[in-house]
Amino acid sequence: MRRLNLPLILDTVFAALCAFLLFFTAMRYYTRNAALSLAFAIAACLLFGALAFLYIGRKQNKRLLLSHDEKQKKLLSLHLSLSSDGYICNLFSKCMPQDAQAEINGGKIFTENNAYFFNFKMQPITEDDIAKVIKFDSEKKKILYCCRVSAEAAALAENFLIELRQIDNVYSLLKEKNLLPEKYVYEGAKKIGFFKRVKARFTRRLCAPLFWSGAGLLFLSYFTFFPIYYIVTGGIMLILCAVALVIN
Repeated sequence: MRRLNLPLILDTVFAALCAFLLFFTAMRYYTRNAALSLAFAIAACLLFGALAFLYIGRKQNKRLLLSHDEKQKKLLSLHLSLSSDGYICNLFSKCMPQDAQAEINGGKIFTENNAYFFNFKMQPITEDDIAKVIKFDSEKKKILYCCRVSAEAAALAENFLIELRQIDNVYSLLKEKNLLPEKYVYEGAKKIGFFKRVKARFTRRLCAPLFWSGAGLLFLSYFTFFPIYYIVTGGIMLILCAVALVIN
């Protein structure tokens, strides 16, 4: 069953409500006709609600896709960093062209024209890592697969005509060849509980603005014709202020 997309629903309802209030108020002011104003307001509510739903939904889908790919890249980086040389060579040998005569030797893959090196680790590779590739005696074009590379190492590799293929390229290559691991060595951190997620939102930095806003609303309740709104809203702010202070 597909999960309810509450943020999308709330954003859509908010946009529709704003349109309804704006059109109803404006039409009621200019036409003095409540029925006509209500009809225009409902039409505007449905129209802007639908447009907001389509626009926000499209942005959310794009953001979720990018977020999913980034998460997969991080998992793949850790997976390859923890994998043995034999596993990595066997995996990438399947990515070679079918007509290429790939030979695995010493954690490297050699074809007729290229020499493939692999150095997967969570930290960016350094100039020392590039130097090891430079020292390897071979007339073939050198291609180094890695997760990330520092700026200095990238400049050194360019000077010695070493081609770098980082995790973005690695992920795209394995995905294209349908060789992404079905199960990663480490799937990720333990899921964060609901209370901890809520606690992370209520930082101590919220205390001061919540307190002064809540106190100000309670003060204004003594001078307004609608005190209940100010009292309830100000009270909620003060409660949230106290909660943020206590749990942190």
